[in-house]
Amino acid sequence: MVVLSPDQRKDNADEQLNETELLVSMFDSDVVIEENNVITVNIKSKHFLLVLRCLYHEHYPSHDPPIFAIMDMTNTLHASHVIDDMLLEAECGKLFTPGECVIYSWVMYIQEYLESLDVFISENAVSPPLEEVENEKVIADLENLQILEDQFNAEGAAYVLEVVESSSEELPSPEIYTGRILTERKSHFQAHICKVFSKEDVHNAMKTLLRNPKIAGASHNIMAYRFTSESGTINQDYDDDGETKAGGRLLELISLMNVENLMVVVSRWYGGVLLGPSRFKCINNIAKETIVESGFHNSQAHGSKKKNKKK
Repeated sequence: MVVLSPDQRKDNADEQLNETELLVSMFDSDVVIEENNVITVNIKSKHFLLVLRCLYHEHYPSHDPPIFAIMDMTNTLHASHVIDDMLLEAECGKLFTPGECVIYSWVMYIQEYLESLDVFISENAVSPPLEEVENEKVIADLENLQILEDQFNAEGAAYVLEVVESSSEELPSPEIYTGRILTERKSHFQAHICKVFSKEDVHNAMKTLLRNPKIAGASHNIMAYRFTSESGTINQDYDDDGETKAGGRLLELISLMNVENLMVVVSRWYGGVLLGPSRFKCINNIAKETIVESGFHNSQAHGSKKKNKKK
C-alpha cells in the first residue's frame, strides 16, 4: 500500500467532498451520507431497485476506487433473478481510473443497465412493475441491508489504516493470486492461491485475505493447505468454514494435483438458491482452474508464472 503525503490525503478528502456534493445535488433524497465515510445511493428504474454502497478511504481517488458493494433490492420474484450483482460490480470496477472520482459514473452506468433491462422485461412481459410503496424506504431498511453492513465492518476499517508501517514482528504481506468469479444459480465462487511454507504463512495469508471486506463478508471461505517442511514432513489441513465436507474435498484436490507448498481459499457468496452436491463441483472446479492459471501447477514451490490482483 502506498504511503500518502499530507497533501495527497488533503487532495483526496477535497475530491471526496466535491463528489459527495455533486451526488446530493444530482440525486437528492436517493443519496444517504452515513458516518464512517459511507455513502449510499438508491438507484431505481421501472422494474428494479439497486442500492450502491461505497466506503471512502484516503487512497481514493488518487490510487484506488472506494470499497463498494451493490445489492439487488428488487422485491418482485421474476425481476430479482435477472440481475447478477457480483458481475455488475466487476463491470463497475473497470470504470475506475486512478486520480478520477468514479461514483457518479457508477450510478449512471447502473442506471443505464437497469433501463436496458426494463426494455427486456417490458418486451417479454416477465415481471410486474415495482410497488413503489414497498420500496420507497429501502435504504432505511437495515435488516435487508445487513449483508452490506457486514462488508463494511471493523475488518474493512483496517483498509484505511494500512498506510501505517508494519512493526518488525509482522510477516510481510504475501503475494496472492485471485481468479475469476464462477456463478452458479446466483451463488458466486472465487478462488485465491498463495505459496506457504509454514503454518505462520497460512495464518498470515488468511489474515491478509480477510482484510478485504468483500472476502470477509462471504458466506464461506473454504480453505486447504499442504506444504513440506525442511525435514521432509508433509503438513496439511483444511477448514470447511461452515460448508461441511468442502475443505476436505479441496485438500484432496491439492493432493491429486500433486501441488506442494500451496494454500487455496475458495470464497462463496450464497445467492439464495440451494445448490446441493453441485456446490462441491463449483468449489473444486474454480480452485483447479485458478491453480492452473496462477502457474503453481507447473512451477510448484518455485513461484508463479504470472501475477493477478493482490488482496
